[in-house]
Amino acid sequence: MGPNTATQITNEMLMEQLMEMKSMIMNLQSEMESLKNPVDDFTTKWVSTSDVMAMLRVSRRTIDNYIKASKLTPTPIGKRNYFTITQVKGLMYNPPIPKTRSLYDQVQIMMQRLAEIEEAGEDW
Repeated sequence: MGPNTATQITNEMLMEQLMEMKSMIMNLQSEMESLKNPVDDFTTKWVSTSDVMAMLRVSRRTIDNYIKASKLTPTPIGKRNYFTITQVKGLMYNPPIPKTRSLYDQVQIMMQRLAEIEEAGEDW
């Protein structure tokens, strides 16, 4: 019983140490992920003035007018202005184009109204 007991304790101790090391590695991995590329996070949430001009297909003067009208709020970093991507996407909203009727549809509607008028006779 003596040699087996010593081996069993050693295996349990090894497993405990391995589990502790595993949790330490997992913590380090999550910390490394958070430090991976801070610039990448900045560029996914913020865009420069030239990027906004390209996205909206407008001039620099139009961007300045949007800033004056409070449609865009710049965040100055150094000598450049940056804008949140959500603000730019808000300006990119295009309302749906109303459905236009074809000439055939308009004629059908007119014929329907004429039929209603004829049915009503002199009461209309």
